[in-house]
Amino acid sequence: MRMKTSAGTIAATALLGTALAGGVATAATPGTAHPAAAATTATAACVNAEAQENVKIRKERKLNSTAVGLFTKGATTCIRGEATGQSYNLCGRSGTDWMKITFRGNTGWIPGACGSRQV
Repeated sequence: MRMKTSAGTIAATALLGTALAGGVATAATPGTAHPAAAATTATAACVNAEAQENVKIRKERKLNSTAVGLFTKGATTCIRGEATGQSYNLCGRSGTDWMKITFRGNTGWIPGACGSRQV
């Protein structure tokens, strides 16, 4: 069964705040950005972390948490979040600050001392 689309239907759809994209209708919420615009904004606001030495990416903000990957010395990636966690003495500094990163498909936490901020 084929559906007919008329100019009136498209105009009514636009007035209701609905966007047609690739044949799929998605409702727009007033005051929210289009997902592509949000992604562009998030990318533009990226603050990078540069690995000071090889450091394990941890599942949680603890030194004994499961390692999910390795952030290699000199590599950079966007910081996705920051929080306090278990205290550590690594990368030449003591602290409790942790950075959430995604590197090579692995998302997790590294000690803040091991990832210097790069703007």
